[in-house]
Amino acid sequence: MTRKITISIPKPCHENWLEMTPTEKGKFCSSCQKNVIDFTKASDREIIQAYNQNEDLCGRFRISQLDRNIIIPKEKKPIWMIAAASIIAFLGLGNQTARAQGKIITEQTDSKQFKDSIKVKSKKDLITYKGTLYDSQNNPIDGANVKVKRTKIETKTNFDGEFTIKAKKGAVLIFQSLGFETVEFKLENDSKIKVKMKYQIMGEVVMVRTEED
Repeated sequence: MTRKITISIPKPCHENWLEMTPTEKGKFCSSCQKNVIDFTKASDREIIQAYNQNEDLCGRFRISQLDRNIIIPKEKKPIWMIAAASIIAFLGLGNQTARAQGKIITEQTDSKQFKDSIKVKSKKDLITYKGTLYDSQNNPIDGANVKVKRTKIETKTNFDGEFTIKAKKGAVLIFQSLGFETVEFKLENDSKIKVKMKYQIMGEVVMVRTEED
């Protein structure tokens, strides 16, 4: 028998998350006098555990976490099974021996030449993009993290929501800021860009359990 849970927020809360008082697991809303748990980075297992402990809770979620079926995960294998598998794997490694059929030859590469080739390749075709980050009401968002996807290149927006970053055409920028949904933006020819972010949804959590044979 498979058990599923669906999370929904029928009446979203419009209180400003950024103005709430920080707590251990989220923030405290002075308007409704409740602790709002931040589930935006929580796994399905953590969400279910929190709900099982308290069915009357208020949470903050990403839109992608709502109105979908969550299958309750099966329990992990007993510890003795994991230990037995580890011992068998260890004993199997002991029966294998690696031997070289001849003298091992080591070739040395000029590290400076290697680093220079990587440096030239990584900076090739980079374009300087300048942009501004806004919320849904066209207010600039400061302190947001701007990162080129699948790279270590990143920066932050200033007080006016402005940022400058170098990337290749076709790369994807990831915008993240507390209280907003994560946005991905694909770069094209235009080096001046404008991006908008939506506020994340908060409110009373409703979970519906269903069972299937």
